Amino acid sequence: MKYPIIYLFVFFTSFVFAQKNNTAIIYYNSGESKQFSKAQLAINSEGFITGIETKTTTNQNQVINLVGVSKVNYEGTIFTVKTAKSKPYLFETVISGSLSLYKSGEHYFLENEEYGFNEIERKKLNDLTLGAFNYGPISLYINKCLEAQELAYNKHVSIILSNLKSIIEVYNNCNLSEETQIASNVMKEANASSETIEVGVNIGYNFLNTSFENFSPGVTNNYGAPTIGAQIYFNTNMLNENIGFILSVDYSFPEEFESNANNVFIKSKLSYINSMIGFRYTINNVSKTFRPYLGFNGGIIFNSNSYVIIQEASVGSTAISFETTNKLVYNVGLGTYIHFGKQKIDFNLSYQPENKFVLLSNNTFYVNESFYKLSGFQLKATYVF
Repeated sequence: MKYPIIYLFVFFTSFVFAQKNNTAIIYYNSGESKQFSKAQLAINSEGFITGIETKTTTNQNQVINLVGVSKVNYEGTIFTVKTAKSKPYLFETVISGSLSLYKSGEHYFLENEEYGFNEIERKKLNDLTLGAFNYGPISLYINKCLEAQELAYNKHVSIILSNLKSIIEVYNNCNLSEETQIASNVMKEANASSETIEVGVNIGYNFLNTSFENFSPGVTNNYGAPTIGAQIYFNTNMLNENIGFILSVDYSFPEEFESNANNVFIKSKLSYINSMIGFRYTINNVSKTFRPYLGFNGGIIFNSNSYVIIQEASVGSTAISFETTNKLVYNVGLGTYIHFGKQKIDFNLSYQPENKFVLLSNNTFYVNESFYKLSGFQLKATYVF
């Protein structure tokens, strides 16, 4: 009896071992490909897939990074190399279309031509990450499809992965409009009793800080830039008219900067278009003249004809010209509505936390990638019609 048992044990051990021999084929930009057995996906502490972990000929663990890699076939699933947070990671294509959904580990990203490639973060409660995705950034990506906007709004309290996939599928099968679409449910609530839509134009001033320490230690630029813009207010009757929503677009005039510190020449021209969706909690019982509020906004900062040029102060050094990219951001603010008879002015102060803006340089010899940091305050006054 012991021999059949031994044979069964050997068979079982071989079977289990065989199950762990996952294969991966790595495809390089050069056209070369390599196949590895006993392969696993390498995931970093942030939950992104950073490469392929396999064994050497001496049975030692090694991680194949993504330098020069275009894609990976891991156990029949194709992973594409894409850049997030200035680093290359492997992404599985969940949905491909005019609006695409990608996954790296537990991170999900949306991509289309208008807003680019950005992570859709999950909701958080204190330090706990929930299973639902944030509604605001999703609504930006689907703002040319009314059906998708309505589905997203109906699910906005809990946009779990299955709901997100449904929203994207609706969008990809939609007859897209050239104008921004707003869910009819939002419009119905806005036009219900005691609810109004208002439009305003504003002027303001940005107090910004740009940090180029990635190129030259200690080099920053603190400057001010005038802004102009427009806002649409959705004044609801939620919570006794304390809750309101706002759509805003602001243009920040260009600012040029030069530095020769640390033997590194830096020249930049930066200008921004802020496109935001937000909400406000208004305190209505202070007085008839003043109505203070707190606000939160999410959206995208678009770099408008901006650039950064870097050159080391040495003989024969080459100037590197970087193109700027866009960024999915949020800001917080406070302010007050001031009523003068039938006229209304909205004074607002908002804070933009520090964000990294990726810089891309494509020249004849190589592709280079870097970043600069931006933070600051904005003070503006809006005349509301």
